[in-house]
Amino acid sequence: MDNNIQELLAPPISLSLETVIDGTKFYSSDSLKEKFVEAFVKSSKGKKIAGQIKILVDKNIILPCYRAKNLGSFIVKKFTRDPEKYILGFYHIEEKKVIILIGNSTSLIGTSSNNELISTTLHECMHLVSGRNFSKFTSTFSKYLEAYYSSFVTYYLKVGKPDPKSVKTLVKYIINLEKRGMQYANKDLGNYYRLIAKLFENKTVLAKEDFVQRVTDLVVALKLMIMHMPSLLNNMRKYRMLFRALDESYYSAFGKKNIYTTPLQELVAVSEVACVFVEMRPHDSVIKKLFKIIA
Repeated sequence: MDNNIQELLAPPISLSLETVIDGTKFYSSDSLKEKFVEAFVKSSKGKKIAGQIKILVDKNIILPCYRAKNLGSFIVKKFTRDPEKYILGFYHIEEKKVIILIGNSTSLIGTSSNNELISTTLHECMHLVSGRNFSKFTSTFSKYLEAYYSSFVTYYLKVGKPDPKSVKTLVKYIINLEKRGMQYANKDLGNYYRLIAKLFENKTVLAKEDFVQRVTDLVVALKLMIMHMPSLLNNMRKYRMLFRALDESYYSAFGKKNIYTTPLQELVAVSEVACVFVEMRPHDSVIKKLFKIIA
């Protein structure tokens, strides 16, 4: 049966307070959790890791929740202008939990496409794995990371066949950036520029000024993303080559187009590559290995 026909049926009734995060209350029930796991069991996209999902739900590491306590308040939220009602799920860094907001993807009677729920959960669980055991995440996923960033160097910096050692050095630098979080200093971005130049400037077929411009665009786009996202959004056309390269690298490395995200975080967060990969290839053997790290 088509996954889009199989639907979660879990209206917001008989809910109790599950947790409070950053002052926001989230409500759930045993029935909702059972229906959530059942959605994975029934779906071809999620059934191979349904057992791991159940473990994580039982441990309250994945929380399928409503923000409304009951049907009445759910209906009110559905018809109010609330920007958060478009968020289907998120990984909370401090709590190290994945919150799946069932109410934001359901109809008024509590139905929702299994595919939508599963895709959101898989995506956020890659952040969960990396957040809970970053060293095992990166070692387990290293082959895929090196394939992606090698493709990026080839496409964006026009390096015919990047030296694997140079790619590993680049990946290691990005891993260290992600470990530290979003608190980058100008020094870090300057080091980023110098590292790329050191590793690839003598390997590119680009003219020196073109190579310098591309690396400069990469660093400036990152700084705008970190310091003032609206400025980056207003200048998207200026960095279209960078965005295109990050997108094309998914197809080159994994054989499928990235239709899930607008790329850029990949330059400071290797976990983002896994988030896109799991949506592209949910049945790849590495996915189950990643879930076993935490389940």
